[in-house]
Amino acid sequence: MGYITTLFVRFAYFLDASIRYHHAKEFCRTLLESQHSKLKFYFDIFMVLLVVFSVLFLLYEVKHPDGLPYLDAFVQFSLIVFVIEYLLRFWIYSDSHKLFLEAYDHATNNDIPFSLRRTIFIIIKKKLDYIFSPLAIIDLLAILPSYRPLRFLRIFSSFRIFKLFRYARSMKTFTEIITGKKFELFTLAIFASFVIFTGSSAIYIFETHQNPKINTLFDAIYWAIVTMGTVGYGDIVPVTTEGMVVSMLLIIFGVAIIAFLTSIIVSSFQSKLIELKESRTFADVDKLENYIVICGYGRVGEVVAKMLHEDGYNLVVIDNDPTKIKLAQQRGLIGIVADASKSKILGALGVGKRASQIICATNSDELNVFITLTARSLSKQIIIIARVIKNNHKKKYFLAGANYAFGADETIGLMGAQYIDQPISYAALEEMLTENTGVIFDIITIHEHSCFINKTIEELSLHEKRLLLFGILRKDESIPFHFNPSNDFILKDHDMLIIMGRKHHINILRKLNDKRSVS
Repeated sequence: MGYITTLFVRFAYFLDASIRYHHAKEFCRTLLESQHSKLKFYFDIFMVLLVVFSVLFLLYEVKHPDGLPYLDAFVQFSLIVFVIEYLLRFWIYSDSHKLFLEAYDHATNNDIPFSLRRTIFIIIKKKLDYIFSPLAIIDLLAILPSYRPLRFLRIFSSFRIFKLFRYARSMKTFTEIITGKKFELFTLAIFASFVIFTGSSAIYIFETHQNPKINTLFDAIYWAIVTMGTVGYGDIVPVTTEGMVVSMLLIIFGVAIIAFLTSIIVSSFQSKLIELKESRTFADVDKLENYIVICGYGRVGEVVAKMLHEDGYNLVVIDNDPTKIKLAQQRGLIGIVADASKSKILGALGVGKRASQIICATNSDELNVFITLTARSLSKQIIIIARVIKNNHKKKYFLAGANYAFGADETIGLMGAQYIDQPISYAALEEMLTENTGVIFDIITIHEHSCFINKTIEELSLHEKRLLLFGILRKDESIPFHFNPSNDFILKDHDMLIIMGRKHHINILRKLNDKRSVS
């Protein structure tokens, strides 16, 4: 291995081990590409304003070539920003040192000669993919007009406005649609070019010595494009019979080509319409913090969502049925048509990051268990509540990672037995569950800085606050649940108080709990 190759290898390993290098590159990726970053949001706004004002100033300079000092300074500033952005995007497009190390490790592990020239060629080819990408070309054309020695390049100043395609999701979607239909559009462009060339050649042959307005082939091409586009300026009109026939044929072909082009774009937009709506919905989810994900909007999911929504919780509903999601959206909920068992969907919804709880309420034990497994694999802290369809499957939910599992049928059976055995107590319980009396059950978790820590139940004065303590859940003990604890029971952080009372009284206690301890 030569001296130069050794230097390249050492430098590649140095970059791969450098924490500062990786942090810097990750920061640039977040700034320029991460759709969930607030930093990118502000950067996009800044770039949109910079692009718009730089184009306006460049257009102003056309009539005022001498310019103004502050305008020239702004143009130079925008040029510097555009150059830095272009270089940063060029840098983060691919990890050259990783490509180098992969090639080197492959050669070493397989005991084959390492080719430095071939590896550099692969790296350059990867970077050229970015340079010749449509948005990178637009970025380059946005930079060139400001280069003073090449004043003729200022004709490309209007290309800066196309940089807005980078900073708006809808414009990016339009670009993706055009890119996705490049084969159809390329085929249509070839056909249109053939028609224009044939029509312009024919009109040039028939009209050159008969029509004083057609003297060159360029005049014929201009006429053919205007005629095929059905614009009809009227500045060039055929005077021979043959020229009129060519004109009629061009108009017919032009209408057909425009109709075909419109159908391609419209059909592409229709197929992308669902994705556009979903991207907007995901953008709404990105703005939420500490929300609950409900998987399944059937009978159980609908009731759970209604109660939680009325209590002011932020909810995100997922279901495969578009009709159910439409119903959820009509009721003011964020709904997404998707398969909740896919880790990609749950990850995009912030499970393990911003979502605090997930409720599995579909009509299938298999699907609920799979959602539980997926959610638990994404986060060890998230609270998972699952609906059990068949009671003999309840153990599987806990093995999959569910914190709580309830059986709707079992609960209904217990409620029915309670009604037969104790109809009066059943009526009271039903009133509380439906909140007809205004009395509800709620849980207040004592956080680590709460002023309730090390206080006794008696010091809380729950009776004066018109609240009833049903019990306390303490997870780090052999007996986690303490039913109706005594007044000298001392509270600790992370204790969960199960309180019964009216909602506004419970909210007062919750605000007291949120106060930090002075100690």
